[in-house]
Amino acid sequence: MSLGARCLPGSRRTASAVVLVPVVCVLSVAALAAHDRSTSYSRLVVDGKQVRIVFTLSPFDLHLGPVIDANQDEIISDDELDESIDAVYGAIKNHYHLRAPDEPSAITLERYDLVADNVLAMQVVYTFRREVTSLAVASTLPQITQPNHQHLLRVDRDGVIQQALLDFAQPVARLGGVGRASGWETVRSFVRLGVEHIFSGYDHLAFLTALLAGTSGLFALLKVITSFTVAHSLTLAFASFGLVTVPPRLVESLIALSIAYVAIENMCTRVAVSRWGITFVFGLVHGFGFSNVLRELGLPRGRLAISLFSFNAGVEVGQVVFVAAVFPALLLMRSSRWRSQLTTAVSLVTTALALYWFVQRTVLR
Repeated sequence: MSLGARCLPGSRRTASAVVLVPVVCVLSVAALAAHDRSTSYSRLVVDGKQVRIVFTLSPFDLHLGPVIDANQDEIISDDELDESIDAVYGAIKNHYHLRAPDEPSAITLERYDLVADNVLAMQVVYTFRREVTSLAVASTLPQITQPNHQHLLRVDRDGVIQQALLDFAQPVARLGGVGRASGWETVRSFVRLGVEHIFSGYDHLAFLTALLAGTSGLFALLKVITSFTVAHSLTLAFASFGLVTVPPRLVESLIALSIAYVAIENMCTRVAVSRWGITFVFGLVHGFGFSNVLRELGLPRGRLAISLFSFNAGVEVGQVVFVAAVFPALLLMRSSRWRSQLTTAVSLVTTALALYWFVQRTVLR
């Protein structure tokens, strides 16, 4: 029995359905994980023989269960944090390592606090025997969180900033010559972050799928993609530079509604004319969603422009790859005698996911 038979009955009858079924299945399986990537952050300040770190994460990302949330109410209280901090700190210390280039002679937890709902910030000091001139940071946090865990780090020495992204595929960052930041390393890290953000952001992929399902040809596709790109680039820039601020919860809820609207429109109209206009409006909303990643990283002003440009370039690369893979199948679907049934199936699945995400982000939080 094929997976396609489960996701879309009768899909073996057309070549387009065979290609589209994986898209529908991936979106279905990802329903619980839209932008639910496990992420942690560390900000390192190098000062002579010491490296001071502010490490931020949600303790719920760790596989510690009742050790953290004793009463199982999904809220970490100050008392629960005090009781579990040794376990949390121990788990992180065992899976987050610094060398400069020797091992640290002492590691001290100076303070810890809840800085937002269920978000922990720990200030840790690493002391070395010699002055720190280079750093190697290693993260095996995916082993105690989830396989898609990302760790974003920022190193500051005398006002010079370096950034890196650590995950399962790239667990080590070697920052040779701390204080001599490489622009190319910043570009490479943030392009990669943008690409991964698209392919881990199942709600954005669902939005693109809904848009493409109602797009009739190449020229219409170019207008839609250009409109979306211009719109999200504008708000990504405005939000990242602090010119406009929108609550993340509101943004994520509006993103879910935008997906539902486009998918429902696909089922109500034969061809979605003027789609580029509504795409521009929704693209503005999605840009705020993209900006949340950069805002949480706390990018320095001196590197903000290049980081922003690189991240946006990565987002565009991810979108182009996804569109190139999916759009030919959607065109084939539109020329099929099963066009109406296939479009409806894709749109129904997308609508269901979008409404679930909306409820999850407004009611279940």
